[in-house]
Amino acid sequence: MSDPAGIDYARMLELAVSLLETRDPDHLWRAVAEELMRALGGEVVVAKDSEWLADDGPVRVWRRGVGSTDVPAGRAARLIREGYPFAGHYGTLPDRAPGTAARIAGSRWRNSETASVLRHCLGTDQMLGLPLPGRNRPVRGFVIHRGGPDFDERALRYAAAVQPLLRAAAAQHELLTGRAAPGAAGGHRGGAGPSGAQASALGITPRESAVLRLLAEGLPAQAIARRLHVSVRTVHKHLQSVYRKLDAPDRLSAVLHAQRLGLLDPGAPRDVPAPACD
Repeated sequence: MSDPAGIDYARMLELAVSLLETRDPDHLWRAVAEELMRALGGEVVVAKDSEWLADDGPVRVWRRGVGSTDVPAGRAARLIREGYPFAGHYGTLPDRAPGTAARIAGSRWRNSETASVLRHCLGTDQMLGLPLPGRNRPVRGFVIHRGGPDFDERALRYAAAVQPLLRAAAAQHELLTGRAAPGAAGGHRGGAGPSGAQASALGITPRESAVLRLLAEGLPAQAIARRLHVSVRTVHKHLQSVYRKLDAPDRLSAVLHAQRLGLLDPGAPRDVPAPACD
């Protein structure tokens, strides 16, 4: 892998910019996963873009040359969800620097049940944790798996360099799926949360909610239209509808009212089924 200031970082930068124009959230994460595998020599990527528990929650997995695949079931799924050793490390510390399982856990990693199950189910020996920057809970990001030797210093430098780009991609994914970032203030585990229920009660649609969140970021109508891949006229129609439903005369009043009602709080993603690992 080349230096992060070279072609690999440039490729991820180009990809991140192009993803701002995509309309397909599944394509967005798939493209990111494929580029991470290419640049890091990974064989499997697990994306943690929302909260999950040991026995429940959406987990996205991509395998090199195969594409999206399902989480192994049974004990393997539980261990992947438990996230040893990254869950304990990133979940209790403010540190968001990329790290490998072997470096974080030391000799305990090689002899751990997680490492043994991953060798059997995924055929991998090493993991690199690449969390998104920030202090939000739950911790979000990617885990890159591969066989053979541990990820080296160049891999860690690349991972650190692309963290802000991945955060931008995550923000676009949230807009496309019609939800705010997991772990934001007021978020709840499981269910639609207060924002989804309140918006539904007011008759605000998911697309109107997306417009409202971009409005709260201070974006003008033209910028909102570009981000959502709609016309400026459509944005103005959504804005008028939002103003009417919130009984707000203008942008500022709408945003302040939405904040008071908790409409900018996160919703929750769908779950993903998982077949057995034989």
